[in-house]
Amino acid sequence: MREISDRFSIYYVNSAIKKNTFAEDVKVGLLAINKFLLPKYFYDAAGSALFEKICETPEYYVTRTEAEILKRHSNEIYNINKGKSVIIELGSGTSVKTRYIINSFISNNGGLTYIPIDVSDIIIPSSELLLDEFERLNIKGVLSEYEEGLQTADSISDKPKMIVFLGSSIGNFDLHDAKELVVRIGKIMKKEDTFLIGFDLVKDEAVLNAAYDDAAGVTAMFNINHLQRINSELGGEFDLRKFRHKALFNREESRMEMHLVSMDEQDVCIHEIKEKIHFQKGETIHTENSYKFTDQMINDIAQNADLKVLNKWNDSKNYFALCMMGKE
Repeated sequence: MREISDRFSIYYVNSAIKKNTFAEDVKVGLLAINKFLLPKYFYDAAGSALFEKICETPEYYVTRTEAEILKRHSNEIYNINKGKSVIIELGSGTSVKTRYIINSFISNNGGLTYIPIDVSDIIIPSSELLLDEFERLNIKGVLSEYEEGLQTADSISDKPKMIVFLGSSIGNFDLHDAKELVVRIGKIMKKEDTFLIGFDLVKDEAVLNAAYDDAAGVTAMFNINHLQRINSELGGEFDLRKFRHKALFNREESRMEMHLVSMDEQDVCIHEIKEKIHFQKGETIHTENSYKFTDQMINDIAQNADLKVLNKWNDSKNYFALCMMGKE
């Protein structure tokens, strides 16, 4: 634990599970019969900057829609959690949208302990900005993967808490893994605890496809940056002009998919992993899934973790849902 100030501490948690390196994951993914790359590697400095630009495109509704729901209903969210003084957030990032909740809790309750969990040390500057904004806020940040971070966060305070998981980040997990994560969250929760989670909903395919393939091509640059990162960090020789971005809604799986399509038959050397990767013309690298949810899917996830949906807030277009869950 590192104490940065009297209101700000950071806990560093090392995973007990050995994680593959970037090089190891790239090798496994590109040597697979159906080639893939893991979406967690999108977010180097360039990728993170591009994702911020994606959130500003007119087609990408997710961030704006969820922020609007939080802005409109933050007091209702507090009222369900009246008296609670601890919020734990998974994948907090810059905590931009969480400000609405923090403001409501502090305004109504007088003070708050906020425990952001993230693998990136972006939580340090973002936490410092929050502390400047809210005088009655204390922050105990956890640099960790979700599972280990939740255990640490739970040990920091035994007071009733609200766990927050925004941005429909749950949609980036395979459905099995999404259910397992919510099960683990449910096991940590005590009877009086709550869980606020965002779900991007199934909607018109044209809206979905545009959100993941914007007219300005920002999402395409974000996707192709994955190959640029391999070139920069692993000695790859990808010619970025020979790949194009492809986004599609897989209705059977209820998910948006992003792929990189090889425009030609080609071989690509990646020196760090000592491999030459062969691509057929039209062959794809599957880079991301983003599941879109129905009410039934949401209820199944809750029930599987012995949780129940206490309240649900939707936007006017029914694009997005924020759900408050509690113990059965």
